[in-house]
Amino acid sequence: MPVCVPVGYDPGMRRFSAILLAFAALIPAWSAPAATLQDGPLLVEYAAEDQDAAQRAMRELKAAAAEFAPRLPLGDQPVHVFIAPNVASFHSRAPGFMPGQVSGVADPERGLITVKSPRLRGARANFLDTLRHELVHVLLARNTKDVFLPRWLNEGLAMFMAKEYQFATPMTMAVMFFENRMIEYKDLDRAFVNPGQEMEFGDAYAQALSLTRHLYKRLGPDRFWQVVLATRIMPFPDALREHGGLDVREMMRGYTRSLWLVVLVGAVASGSFFAPISVLTIVAWFRVSRQRARVLEGWAREEEEESLRNLVDPRPPLMTWEEALDDDTTYVPGIDDEEDAERY
Repeated sequence: MPVCVPVGYDPGMRRFSAILLAFAALIPAWSAPAATLQDGPLLVEYAAEDQDAAQRAMRELKAAAAEFAPRLPLGDQPVHVFIAPNVASFHSRAPGFMPGQVSGVADPERGLITVKSPRLRGARANFLDTLRHELVHVLLARNTKDVFLPRWLNEGLAMFMAKEYQFATPMTMAVMFFENRMIEYKDLDRAFVNPGQEMEFGDAYAQALSLTRHLYKRLGPDRFWQVVLATRIMPFPDALREHGGLDVREMMRGYTRSLWLVVLVGAVASGSFFAPISVLTIVAWFRVSRQRARVLEGWAREEEEESLRNLVDPRPPLMTWEEALDDDTTYVPGIDDEEDAERY
């Protein structure tokens, strides 16, 4: 079940959260809807105290469905949105997550979406963005094939189309590089199915959004969506090769190169470019880029001779500062966001 947006879960609160969840389980969950709104295939179920939220939800769902229709049509099958009025009712439909960790979940194959009432949400959680995010999961299930679409791209598209850019700011990506927390491609999908590892869970979202936006910018809207929609009939690596002219290894090499500029922008955004932390961030970039280069080279050699994986030689930095500035495929969060207005 695809999960929605992490909303600032604090690992230090895990014990308290577990107690809170156990207590919340004692509260009777809302089983019978107080009311529903329906417009075509869209249905919103809510408690009486959430009437205003339900009306806003319906307006947002209709607008989002119309906006996404050229690429991801809704179809005639129903989409059932449940606005959970209390913690117990939400977590009865979102098992495996701690309180505060996610603000919505979807069962895309069944067209079911569960979101927390705005009355339950923290200041960082955006009710309407969450609805858009979860709706994208449903639309992807109806227009692609789950087994062929990587989880990272599924989540990356949900954030991208919901405009949740805050999960992959330049500073976020710079810190991930500095702390050597970038997730290897082969491990990226698995990071989404282990929400107990809070830091890796959040990093997976950031990297998925960053990688999705890099691929979008590199391919352009038409080829990008050809790749995505081709996963209805073929695995992503085949779709990327046939419609994007890339293989996964080339995609990741380009992504790693593009992050050079993102790391520097993140250092500048910190307000202390010449501070030791900024210098260390740039040094960390060179170290990590060399590691990534060795991994990517290892993939190529594995295809020829699997026994050569550990014989890869170090490589020089992947990109100079001048090359990064001239690279049209480099997506810089916060700078390139305005371009998204025409992405559909």
